[in-house]
Amino acid sequence: MNRTRIFSVTKKNIKRNKWLTISTILVSTIVFTLSSVFISISILTQKAADYYEQKAQVIVFFKKGTPEEEVMKFKDVINNQELITNIEYVSQEQALEIYREDFADNPDLISTVTADSLPASIEIRAKDIESLLLVIDTINQAKETNAFVDEIMYFKDVVDNMRTLSKIIKIGSAVLISAMAIVTVALIRVTIGFNIKLHQEEIQIMHLVGSPDKFIRTPFLLEGTFYGLLGGLLSALLILTPWYILIFYSKGTDFSFWVEQFLTDIKLPFLSEINFLFLLIYLLVHIIVGSLFGFFSSLSAVRKYLRDE
Repeated sequence: MNRTRIFSVTKKNIKRNKWLTISTILVSTIVFTLSSVFISISILTQKAADYYEQKAQVIVFFKKGTPEEEVMKFKDVINNQELITNIEYVSQEQALEIYREDFADNPDLISTVTADSLPASIEIRAKDIESLLLVIDTINQAKETNAFVDEIMYFKDVVDNMRTLSKIIKIGSAVLISAMAIVTVALIRVTIGFNIKLHQEEIQIMHLVGSPDKFIRTPFLLEGTFYGLLGGLLSALLILTPWYILIFYSKGTDFSFWVEQFLTDIKLPFLSEINFLFLLIYLLVHIIVGSLFGFFSSLSAVRKYLRDE
């Protein structure tokens, strides 16, 4: 009977102030949606930065006509297994094959290029950005005494830019999410406090007849939990629905191919198709986080009232 009474009071509280209830749920949904979007962007940029860091690469091009033994000598000089995960010699013939593959759709370009017109090179993949910088220093030092080295090309800027972007998004997300979380907590707290005030006389009577505090405060805790739960659920649906609509209608396009390739590279391929396990986890995370926000917000309001009493 007590449980039925508790749920009945909770339902009545939610329905009593419709506009306040709607505004609380709406704001909670907006806050959770924006927070989730920024967290997702932060995760994606971090994943992208990690991916490009793993691809940290430097290419040393040699002047045309450089003997293969000279290239191999240079390779032995710079090869440091503590810093380098892979070092590979690309001959002029191999460079021509790569060129033909890259420009297979343009026969005119292929017909004018021969192996002699392409330089031999060494492709070096470092363990991370810090290792890449040390490898580049070694290469630059070795280049000073080697007349066969023509050009050095590396992709440090790409990774640096990704890391900078990731840091900016992380800091911005933390500030924005903190501000919005405070707004959500405050709004739910105000809503619960308002309903507590409306039931002030009833609560006082229940105290007088010996009703336990747990019985009195549980409906308000459930009310706040409901606001957070619904806000979390709606925010998940607001993010998932447009995403999967975009994925569905862009199938077969260049955009779809790029997205699938990017998600595969950063080891998140399940985002490019409907994955029920991911959907379940995503929804549960939003519901649980939303419920916890609502619960602790209402708990704060209830404790304040009981202390005031």
